[in-house]
Amino acid sequence: MDAYSMGRSLGMLVGVGIGVLLAIIALRMMNKDKKVRTEYDEMQQIARGKGFRIAFYTAMITEAVLCIADMGNNLPAEPVVLHFIPIFLGVTVLSVYCIMKDAFIGLNTRLRFYIILCVFISLINLATAAAAWKGGDMVVNGLLQAPFVNFLCGLMFVIIGLTGLIKLLKDRREAA
Repeated sequence: MDAYSMGRSLGMLVGVGIGVLLAIIALRMMNKDKKVRTEYDEMQQIARGKGFRIAFYTAMITEAVLCIADMGNNLPAEPVVLHFIPIFLGVTVLSVYCIMKDAFIGLNTRLRFYIILCVFISLINLATAAAAWKGGDMVVNGLLQAPFVNFLCGLMFVIIGLTGLIKLLKDRREAA
């Protein structure tokens, strides 16, 4: 491994570590009782369990398809991009399923803070992806580069946010 690749990997590892630390802090702020763990009632836990199963199989099938597609072919993306696709797809499936089953927002969650956090994460990732695109770093030699992961993350949060908004409007219409 050359120095550039090693530095890049170390940078990504540090970035993920900082992201995890910020996620823990955000969870404490998002929950009314300042706990890291979000609380769910029994019906929410059952729905979330099914959502996790569906998301797991979605991620595994997607990873298997990408592995098979990559055999003997050179897919137009760096490995980091290919391996984040199933992760983001699984998280998106889990989130959409749980939102539609009223099992996404916990009993101790401050919804307004959660929405603000999702918008912030989405905007940061989409801005990073846009800067990479503008700087010519998104696609190099015909391959999607690591900054495409930021685009995928931003897109994931947009989809989750839109699903939440649709669910909110649907619930309000049904209540009226």
